[in-house]
This record gives sequence, C-alpha cells and structure tokens, in this order.
Amino acid sequence: MNLSYTADGISRFEPAKQAIQHFKKKIFPLLTGAATHNSSISLFDQMVASATNFFTGIIIARSCSKEEFGLYMLGFSIVLFIHELQTSLLSVPYMVYSQRLSGKKQALYTGSTLLQQLTLSLLIILALFFGNLAILYGFGSNALKPVLRALMLFVFFIMLREFIRRICFAVLMMRIALIVDCIVAAIQLSGLLLLAQLNILSAGTAFYCVGTGCAIASFGWLFFKRHSYSFAGTHIFADLKKNLSFGKWTFASSLLWAVSMTLYPWVLAFFHGTAATGTWAACWGIIAIVNPLLLGIQNFLGPKIVQSYTNDGAHGLRKFVARITGIYLLIVIPLGIGLVFFGGQLVVLFYGEKYAGNGHIVSLLAINLLVIAASFTLSRALLAMEKAKVYFMANIIPFVILLTGGVVLVKYLGPLGVAWGVLLGTSTTAALMTFLFVRLIRIACSAENNNE
Repeated sequence: MNLSYTADGISRFEPAKQAIQHFKKKIFPLLTGAATHNSSISLFDQMVASATNFFTGIIIARSCSKEEFGLYMLGFSIVLFIHELQTSLLSVPYMVYSQRLSGKKQALYTGSTLLQQLTLSLLIILALFFGNLAILYGFGSNALKPVLRALMLFVFFIMLREFIRRICFAVLMMRIALIVDCIVAAIQLSGLLLLAQLNILSAGTAFYCVGTGCAIASFGWLFFKRHSYSFAGTHIFADLKKNLSFGKWTFASSLLWAVSMTLYPWVLAFFHGTAATGTWAACWGIIAIVNPLLLGIQNFLGPKIVQSYTNDGAHGLRKFVARITGIYLLIVIPLGIGLVFFGGQLVVLFYGEKYAGNGHIVSLLAINLLVIAASFTLSRALLAMEKAKVYFMANIIPFVILLTGGVVLVKYLGPLGVAWGVLLGTSTTAALMTFLFVRLIRIACSAENNNE
C-alpha cells in the first residue's frame, strides 16, 4: 500500500502543496520583484530619517542638560503636531486621489496641493508669531522663547520637506524621498556636531540646523522635479474643495490624535518641569530605534492599501489587510519583545547614566508600539474606503482619556503616567477601529455581491 495517498486516492501531501501554491500566488509577490524594490528603498529611507532624529536627540541629550533636552522635546512635539495636521489635511487626500490620476492631471493636482501646503505653512508661522508674542507679555516660560523663535523662522521649510516626502511616498518615488532625507541628515547632523563642539548647542540652535537642512533639500526638489507639478487657476479651487471635502474628517481626527499624544509632554512639563520631559524624551527616543522598520513599512503599505481597494474592491481589501497585518506583526513583535526586556539598558547606553532607572516606561511604550502596528492597516483601510468620519469617531477616545485619566496619571506618576496614558489611548482606539472595520467591510462586500 502506498502510504502517500489516502483511501480515495488523494495525496496526503495535497494540503501542503495547496498551501505552498497559495504562498506563491498571494504572499510571495508582496516580498519579491518591484514591490520588494520599492519597499526596500522605503525602509532604507525611513532608516535615514529616523536615524537623523535619533542621533539628533542623542547629541542634544549628551551635550546639554536634562532641562534643555526637555525644551527640545517640547519644540519637537510642536513639529509632530504640525506634521499630523499637514498629513491629514493634505497628504492623506493626495495619497488617495493621486492614485487615480496620471500625467498632466497628476501634475496639476500636485501643484494645487503644493499651493495649499504653502498657505497652511503661512498660517502656522502666524500662530507661532502669536505664541512668541504671548511669551513676551508674560504668558508662558521665557525658556521657550528661543525654541519658538527658531520654529517661526524655519517651520516653513520643515513642513515643506515633510510634504515632499509624502508626495514621493504617494506616487511611489521612494528613491527621490531617500535623496531628500540623505541631504537633510548630512546637513542637520554635521551642524549639530559643530555646534556641540563650539559649546553653543541648545534647543533653539538645534532647530536652526534642522531648518537649514530641510530648506536646502526642499529647494533642490522644487528645482529638479519641477516637471512633476504645474499650476492652473481652473484646477486650484476645485482641488482645494476636493481635498477639504475628504480631508476635513482626517484633519479633525488627526487634530484629536495629535492633541491627545503631543500634549502629554506639555502636561508633564507643567506638573514636573522640563527635566521630567527630558526623561520622557529619552525613553521615547529608544522606542524610535524601530521607527525605520515601522514607518518604512507604513510608508509603503499606505498607498498599497489604497491601490488594493481601488483595483480589487472590498473583497480584495479585506483579504489584503488580513494578510499584510499578519506579516507586519510577525516582523514587529520580536522587536517589541526585545525593547520590553532591554529598553532600560538601551536608555543608559545611548543617553547616559542620568537617564537610568526608566526601563518600565520603555516597556509600556514598546507594548504601545505593537498596538500601533496592529491598527495601522485598519486605519489606512478605513481611509481608502473614504470612511474618514468613522476614523474621526475612533480618534475621539484618546482625547477623552487625556482629559480625564491622562492628566491625573501624569500628575501623580510623572513620565510613567504619560506612558500609561498613551497606551490606554492607542489600545482603546485600536479596539474600536477593529470593530468598525469588520462591520463596514462586511457591508461593503455584501453590496458588491448584490451588484454582481
């Protein structure tokens, strides 16, 4: 008797063969060919961008006091907040709509969105001006004046560089994004090292280096890629209306999310001073070690999720999200576990002995990292389905947590309370997004079945 076959003549190895065939048809294309080429460049680009931020923090932490590092973190939280608003209002709509355009139409849409970005930058500069004015008249700490002054002068270029990166990611021009980030890294880090050597490095002067690198790289892109954008008066207002129509909910969502996450360092500074904010910055910086992998994959997956829905509908989106979420978590989980066990030692290794004893904070942030990774594909799937209003509803939760338990946690637990508040916010949001996506994708698939 041939033991390789069952009684009805079916090979005992048939299930394994079918699994291998499924891998070749469904999974293997994600890991090979053009997809791998673009994802590899995206990953390397994010390594450059994240390493630049990481080493910037190390240089400042080791060259300056805890208080000065805390001031830099407060300034950087403003930058993160601005990036969130810019991404939600302009970059996310661009990622969705640019996939449906090509040639001249895409260039016109890029030009219209670029003008919108420049307008937003001017509004942010105006807000920073009033912030400086408020401190001048006694509202807020005088220690923040150099940081806000530097941001007011250079935030235009910082925002422009980030916008250029997002354009490159949306149309899968990963190589161009890499060149831009390499230029920024070289100028920014060399400038910081020079200032540290001259003993004049501070939170304020650090942002001068950041802004200079962003300005040079942005002007280079505007010149060498000038054929990729164009302007026409008939398109500007139509594209503005389209972006605002889609972006208003993502903007509201990101406003809530950004306030919920970036306000914590300010609450911490209010209750415990900027030295405590410096401690938080060091712990947060260790988590940023895995950002090259995490964000590099996200930069590639965001447009691919949109393409999946555009090309294959709800059924294709459901399969793609389920498949890619599993692969994503298999990559990220080992890194998260490593940070849970060794994060405390890494804080001391990179930032110095004055930041010792904070391993438990890093552990909570590592768990938070895994939650973010698990929920990212769901958030982008909801946006691909143009369910931005639903995405907004999910992002109300961390804001409510901040205003209730979050402030209390920070007041009594300091930096550890920040970690708990952030984790509670992301976990509850992820749970709600999972529920909403499962429900909406089921409805969308049923609708597709009825239309066939």
